[in-house]
Amino acid sequence: MTLTYVLNTFIYPIIKIIAVLCIGFTLSSFTKSVITKAMSKSNFDVSLIRFLARSAQISIVVFTLISTLGILNIPTTGLIAGLSALAAAIALALQGSLSNIAGGIFILMTRPFKTGDFIEISDNTGTVTDIQLIHTVLKTVDNREIIMPNGVVVNSTVINYSNADTRRVDLVFSICHSDDARLAEDIIFKIALEHDLSLTEPEEPFVRESAHTVNSIDITTRVWCKSEDYWTLYFDLIEQVRAEFAKNDISIPHNRIISPPKTTN
Repeated sequence: MTLTYVLNTFIYPIIKIIAVLCIGFTLSSFTKSVITKAMSKSNFDVSLIRFLARSAQISIVVFTLISTLGILNIPTTGLIAGLSALAAAIALALQGSLSNIAGGIFILMTRPFKTGDFIEISDNTGTVTDIQLIHTVLKTVDNREIIMPNGVVVNSTVINYSNADTRRVDLVFSICHSDDARLAEDIIFKIALEHDLSLTEPEEPFVRESAHTVNSIDITTRVWCKSEDYWTLYFDLIEQVRAEFAKNDISIPHNRIISPPKTTN
């Protein structure tokens, strides 16, 4: 066994393999970093950036490994065919998971919502904290974590409360029939109009009688505000209107159970 044979058979291939692996893994990490930084500057969704960066990284790693096999003179055609058959078998076994993956890609590409949006899906409401290929994670206002399969998400009605800059607060205040409805309207309108968080565009606060029930007169109130101020304005209006009603002797009716009339035999 000559030195030339050893060099050509063992040493040089090992050096090539090490070089290809080093270059490949370094390039994959560099590509991931470049994609992440470039897309972050363009205000892309965090989950979409993560997905594309990981996809590019994995693609380069796979290409590197296949190139390494080529250096070792291992036929890659049969290997690729075998991996394709294995992938097809796994796809048949995991049809549900694949529908979730397809849903994840659809969400990331069409962006019906993004990380940080406050949304409602199938009676579940919360802030989107993460969008993975298989599932979407919501954080509720009471700090519960809801993990929803993306296959369910894409086939459900999604209400995105963060898409628009403004929202409308809708409330109904009830007063007794014996109270002055016009005074109650004026009180509500004044509070709504003068609140620091209320807006006069696209319209001023709307306050009108909307229903007469057995126990009450209902007054519908609609006030516009910035989306991030919705809950603050919502609770402020309830508290302030109740306080002003009390000052002006306007009563809030209580539900009464009316018994059926007695019958005599």
